Amino acid sequence: MPDNPMPSYELVCNAQRTFFGAGHTFPYAFRKAQLKNLKRAVKEYEADIEKAIFADFGKPYMETYVTETGFLYAEIDAALDNLKSWMRTERVQTPLVLWPSQSKIISQPKGVTLIIGPWNYPFQLLLAPLVAAIAAGNTAVLKPSELTPHTAQVVEDIISQTFDREYITVIQGAGTEVLPPLITNFRFDHIFFTGSVPVGRKIAEMAASQLSPVTLELGGKSPGIVDASADIAVAARRIAFGKWINAGQTCVAPDYILVHRSVEKAFMEALKKNINAFYGPDPLTNDEGYTGIINKKRFETLKSYLKQGTVIFGGKTDEDTLRMEPTLLTDVHLDSPVM
Repeated sequence: MPDNPMPSYELVCNAQRTFFGAGHTFPYAFRKAQLKNLKRAVKEYEADIEKAIFADFGKPYMETYVTETGFLYAEIDAALDNLKSWMRTERVQTPLVLWPSQSKIISQPKGVTLIIGPWNYPFQLLLAPLVAAIAAGNTAVLKPSELTPHTAQVVEDIISQTFDREYITVIQGAGTEVLPPLITNFRFDHIFFTGSVPVGRKIAEMAASQLSPVTLELGGKSPGIVDASADIAVAARRIAFGKWINAGQTCVAPDYILVHRSVEKAFMEALKKNINAFYGPDPLTNDEGYTGIINKKRFETLKSYLKQGTVIFGGKTDEDTLRMEPTLLTDVHLDSPVM
């Protein structure tokens, strides 16, 4: 780690503006080299990444590879495979009224970008957008989630050891303290935020003061629908996997299931069978296969939901490990908080 302290946000962002303005990030060879550098660095730190994510909320190592590092490797490989074609100028048709002109689509880098990561996939959802930023020829400021401090530190270690600060850097701290002065005092050429709807709304409001374009990848409610014609075994297996991977802490995880009455009983039995197959008879002690909840506050919120319906499967919790069994509720009112 460098001994010199992190410069102020303004100095960091202005340095990136200068670096970008000099055209360093534009060439194909530069972008390709930086993508390869990132992949190499992640491989070198892979064991540290696994340990950090487990320390933050108990995610098993295999699940970390599937949903974090392995996902990122695939993202980098896809960018390397397609980078040249993405950068290629595309000839397109010209309207007759503009004859004899010619029309082209020329893809150009935006400039200095800000990437704000969430806590639920604290590595992949911070660095996958970085892959896109690098491939597009931009510089980047990364803001990891303060709720996963071990992962945030590993990310900073990787970035600081791999890239110059005027190209890619990491800024740490509580989002409520770091982001307002960062976004309102400097015009980013693009902001990429992954997180909740309330925070996303605040990010958009702050970005509007600088007319900074924003991409918001937000959470929401995701129903699963099982009708009478469904393959029950396949539906139950897929829903169980999609719901309880990362202990349900996924923005597109199915939150509730609408099941045709004619297959309700068969589906519920198949779902229970798959939960047991995936996580064993005691998920609360399954360190190698089941993730914990991110913090005490979220854990208590989830516990409160258990009272908002009839528990027909699971429902046990462990306050020491912040784990909650995969749980099925019925008789839930549409206006209850769990919905």
